Amino acid sequence: MQNTVTLRTDTRVVEIDVTVHDSQGKPVDDLRKSDFTVTDDGKPRPFTIFNFIRAPSAAAIPDRDLPPRPALPPNTFTNVGEPALPPKGHSTVILLDAINGWFENYALSRQGVIGMLGKVPADEKIALYVISKGEGLVILQYYTTDHERLLDAITKYIPHAMCAAPVNGSMAPSRTTSGGDSAEASRAERMAALKAITGVPACLTPGPRGPDQMETAAESVRLSLRTLADMLSRQPGRKSVFWVTQGFPVSVLNGVSAPAWNKTISALNDANIAVNTIDNNGVDWGVPPPRMWGPGTVPAEKQIAEATGSKAYYYRNDLDGALAEGIADSRSSYVLGFYLTEVDGKYHELKVSADRPGAALNYRQGYYAVDVPKPDASQKKTDLSAALLNPADSTGVGIEATLDMKPGTLNVRVRLDPETLTVHPGKTGQAGRVEQMFVELNAAGREVGRISAATPFEIKPENRETYESRGIIMVQSIPLAADAVKLSIIVRDTASGRVGSLAVPLDKVAR
Repeated sequence: MQNTVTLRTDTRVVEIDVTVHDSQGKPVDDLRKSDFTVTDDGKPRPFTIFNFIRAPSAAAIPDRDLPPRPALPPNTFTNVGEPALPPKGHSTVILLDAINGWFENYALSRQGVIGMLGKVPADEKIALYVISKGEGLVILQYYTTDHERLLDAITKYIPHAMCAAPVNGSMAPSRTTSGGDSAEASRAERMAALKAITGVPACLTPGPRGPDQMETAAESVRLSLRTLADMLSRQPGRKSVFWVTQGFPVSVLNGVSAPAWNKTISALNDANIAVNTIDNNGVDWGVPPPRMWGPGTVPAEKQIAEATGSKAYYYRNDLDGALAEGIADSRSSYVLGFYLTEVDGKYHELKVSADRPGAALNYRQGYYAVDVPKPDASQKKTDLSAALLNPADSTGVGIEATLDMKPGTLNVRVRLDPETLTVHPGKTGQAGRVEQMFVELNAAGREVGRISAATPFEIKPENRETYESRGIIMVQSIPLAADAVKLSIIVRDTASGRVGSLAVPLDKVAR
């Protein structure tokens, strides 16, 4: 019998994580499978998967460091073996928005994170990210239970290009001042207070704030959430993200950008990620800063939270309390699930109810009935851009790269893991296709060089064993920019849309 290449397959399971609270807002943890009802597009949907997950206490699971990468030959780097998350314990991503809001909002968010550290369980693993203007998604601290490390990360980071809220009639002085002080004097006082909190001044002259700037800021959020979906998709179980923001108008979600947002929400749900939203306008500024993009931002925050089966926190003075409350709620949930038996390529609306009077449920609102998502042409660019934003290596495609640096030239040999590639019958064997980008970045994180290419490949029967043991080998010669300090290698499997990325610091390459 003729041997065949083993193809990668995906079993499609629709998983619904449900948090339940009683009429007093307290978690409900004594429900049984028979207490739940699920409907799929209005029709009863039987579910065979049922479990109640409760994060263990700190005493039950000691904190452990992340495992190191495997030893590699000189000048060789890989994203294979990069852990998405420590295997035990509950974990949280805190995503601070330094684009949609004023410097005051960031200062309030910062104080909220600091206060939250004293309110969460000792075993809670927390990662800190920031969406920054001109920088995209920035990691401040990878997952850790070390509160001192988190405190150091949040206090040292200075958001890029954030300005203080203007005083122009749309906003009263945010602090009470002595009689006769002008609005600008009040603003100067507020700026001094902000500098005392953060250690740095904010800019005083905001740039233009029109529809184009709003769309750009919202798109930065969408790409960052899409990146998190890719990064966390391989981590089992429910993942909690807390997006701390002033938000943007709900019209962004329901206008021309709606198809892209719908795909991003679908990716988040498929990765089992709950995006909790925390509005950071607060109420402790006397009169809060004006909404940067105008009214209607809280409805957008609520829509994103509800679409991913999570909760929106708004009009609160205690951001530290909101974060701690949300983390506590996310540490336990019911898991309901079923295997996808009908693939129609359509969106299915889910509704879950519980046989408990007064119970309030949070859960994902739907799913797309597809075996493996088939990204369209517009999604390809988005996937690659999202991977470029990603400061941690994405592992959708396994990459091993060996670099040889010559004066003015960087030669790169890339090996792709066959277990992460999709192949199909070709003319003389099995065939596949990948797209790749090689992007050089300078010390400021700005792009100084790029090469993009698409590479089809075919595996003949006589080369099958070599492919299965070595994968695909690609060689690329790159003109080396004088100020390049990092090379980002991004590879996308065309058929499945899976993306892998690998960032190589060039000072780690022996010349």
